[in-house]
Amino acid sequence: MIPDNKFVRSLLQNAQRGNFTALEQLFRMNIGKVYAIVLRMTANKSFASKITVDTFIEAWKKLKLIREDSPFTGWLIAIAVYKTLDVFRNNKDEFAKKPDLAEIESKDSFENDILRLPHLERLIFVLNKVEKYSIDEIADMIIMKREDVEFHLNLAVEKLHDKYPLYKFDNSFQERISKLPIEIQPDKSVTDEIFNFIYEERMKLAEKEIAEKPKPVEEPEPPKKEKKKKEPKEPKESKKKVQIPEVTIDVNTSNVKKYIFTGLGVIVIAALVFFWLNRAKGWNVSASGGGVLINNVAVNNEEELDLNSTLTTDENSTARINIPSAGVIQVEPNTEISRTRKEFELKIIKGKIIKKAEAQENKLLIQTDFADFNEELSSDFELTVDDEWNKLFVYKGNVKVVVKGFESVVPENFACDIRKGKFAVPYNPSSDNQIINLIKEYSGPADPNMVVIVSLATKSDALSLWHILQLSSEENRPIVFKKLNELVPPPDSITGEGIQKLNREMLDQWLIKILSEI
Repeated sequence: MIPDNKFVRSLLQNAQRGNFTALEQLFRMNIGKVYAIVLRMTANKSFASKITVDTFIEAWKKLKLIREDSPFTGWLIAIAVYKTLDVFRNNKDEFAKKPDLAEIESKDSFENDILRLPHLERLIFVLNKVEKYSIDEIADMIIMKREDVEFHLNLAVEKLHDKYPLYKFDNSFQERISKLPIEIQPDKSVTDEIFNFIYEERMKLAEKEIAEKPKPVEEPEPPKKEKKKKEPKEPKESKKKVQIPEVTIDVNTSNVKKYIFTGLGVIVIAALVFFWLNRAKGWNVSASGGGVLINNVAVNNEEELDLNSTLTTDENSTARINIPSAGVIQVEPNTEISRTRKEFELKIIKGKIIKKAEAQENKLLIQTDFADFNEELSSDFELTVDDEWNKLFVYKGNVKVVVKGFESVVPENFACDIRKGKFAVPYNPSSDNQIINLIKEYSGPADPNMVVIVSLATKSDALSLWHILQLSSEENRPIVFKKLNELVPPPDSITGEGIQKLNREMLDQWLIKILSEI
């Protein structure tokens, strides 16, 4: 198992200290991997979804128990495998049923044939050939004799060899297995269930800690001492002295309390006034066509899109949203967007928007089910959202795209496609169509087309290679580095060793040079 890189280890350490943002990022980077493995073992979407949820909840509960030398992803997969085997032992009749491939069918025909294998053959094949568990380990896991495990494994291999006779030779069969998608993203409900559970448990724990916190013991007030009356002294005859009358100040504690509460009231009112004056401003919406709705109510002339509100357009309508100090958004037909609870944040459910910067002082954060889009100031871009993909094109400025914890930089005149199970690698739309299509489908370190992308790349593709360099395995990184070094030599301060180790500062310096030359 490949050890964790510094980024993953840093996320893990922060998550162990209670940082929820780090935990969420760490989990999102691995949900697709765990779901893919469980789905292959079960060939059942319902089982796979439940096991994935249970795996991450178990991982959250035991997060502090993971050893420093244990790779996080491998640890997660081990939990998922044992939970799958528990379900397998308790639901053998359900597992024995023929899988409904209409629900889980893959674009990869080889994977579909693995899913069609009988349940015991499929389970053993995935554990041994895909997840690399030994025959003895599998025998212990499923409580079966070693020879019986070998028998079912050989049956599975023979069936696949019969279907794909070319894979019988050399190492081509194992190479084909290695090309199976590393990630398969589950339904959004799976991710929501994981994080909702963790959030609720954290809230319960916080409330319990507050309730159990000992209250300070109020000390009794000391008894008031009576003032001794001073005896008047007889004036000395030798000197005349003006006697100053004694002044006694009577403090009324009820009046003091009244003044304190009055002062607190003034402070609260002032805070409310401040909040009201600085509250989130509405976004002004003007409609074109009669099919523009805000929270299912038709927009007449101009309305405001407030926090937690949803705007939709139909096939014959568009809308223009004026966002104070952020710019203007043109909402195209058949689009649905919603504002979140934050001032400069929105989510696109479907459709297309075009954003233009006007007197911009604040940046927008745009969310979809696939990615987060963080713009730089004075950026113009368009973003299209579908069930299967998102597409971004930047007219001016820069937009950063975050997918599965990896941040991509999309500059002016570049595009980026985000698809299920893929990383976001920007590309130059004027490049050759062959390399563009390969970049769009790039799936990460195990992508077999990485070498082809490198061989086809020209200087206009240097930005794409800069991203692929970071997403490549340690073995393939030198290949990408060599090509990128030929296209745009790095600054003198950058070393090959530093880039191989993904030194952030060096990567950013090289990025600045690449953007200045392409």
